[in-house]
Amino acid sequence: MPRKREGGGDFAQARALYQKGDPDAAADVLEGLLEREGPNVEVLLLLARCYSRMRLRQDALGVLQEVLSLQPDNAEALALRGAEYYFADRFAEALADLERAVELAPGNVEARVRLAQLWAERGQFQQAQELLEQAEEKAAADQDALALVRMGQVYLAMRKRQTQEVLRLAEENRPLFRRNPYILATVLSNEAIVHARQRDYDRARAALVEALNIDPYFVDARALFGQIALLQRDYAIAAHELRQVVEYSDNAGAQVHYALASALNALGQKAEALEHYRAALKKGLSGFPAVVARLAVLLPSRELRIGLVLLLLAVIAAIGFRFLSAPMAVAVVAVAGVLAWQILRGML
Repeated sequence: MPRKREGGGDFAQARALYQKGDPDAAADVLEGLLEREGPNVEVLLLLARCYSRMRLRQDALGVLQEVLSLQPDNAEALALRGAEYYFADRFAEALADLERAVELAPGNVEARVRLAQLWAERGQFQQAQELLEQAEEKAAADQDALALVRMGQVYLAMRKRQTQEVLRLAEENRPLFRRNPYILATVLSNEAIVHARQRDYDRARAALVEALNIDPYFVDARALFGQIALLQRDYAIAAHELRQVVEYSDNAGAQVHYALASALNALGQKAEALEHYRAALKKGLSGFPAVVARLAVLLPSRELRIGLVLLLLAVIAAIGFRFLSAPMAVAVVAVAGVLAWQILRGML
């Protein structure tokens, strides 16, 4: 999202801005500090956090590399870089940095929580649980550190598909999560995923609206919000949200492009929809959506699509009634008709 540099202010002001959920303004102050006073590890580390929250991954990694060039064994920088690698699905690099951060600073709760999330995503739930237990012990009475641990526990429960545990942890620890806007936004997004799995789309959207009000740079939450809006046939909102994801995300995935194409198609914006169908296929779209996307690209004319589908149905019916019993043929044609309708609905 576009930024306007203003500069000015001091480190305490930048930290306060970051903690209240305004990383953009905090980054302005920190960049100004660095211009005036030169490299400072404390300032650089907070700037990396700001860039991370603004989803400026390459900028964050660049700042962290600068810190590590000055202090190669800075555990906080390693933990933050490991988190960036984790968000970018660079598993081996994330694992190396996070394990090194834990080794250098055994009391670093953040590094243990990120490492636990990494293992949870890989399906290594026991390792994740052990790391979270260790992190909770290290956090002790530190409420900010404990909020990180509880966030990790919510994520682990979500990965294990323990629906009620996710909702219980989120509700019981709400006051703790409210201490940190970024943690609260993450937990709300996890709750939304659970509600979406239960097809409770209204509650999912409400949780995502709150998360995005707190953290407007949260592209994963925005992508989910757009996809839910599409499922509810709220095509204008779906297109608006998904366009932002494509524009501001480092690497919008195939499903995001496909969902955006579907919303645009429903709004009658065919040319732009075709661009995103192509982008989705290029990014490896698979399964039934890939069939819809390929047909949309190969047959941009609405009339051609309908004609081809009807022709295929006629061929299937002819073959069915020629070689199968009447009830079986009717069943085959019915199944083919449902599939054809799903394909047409995705393209028309």
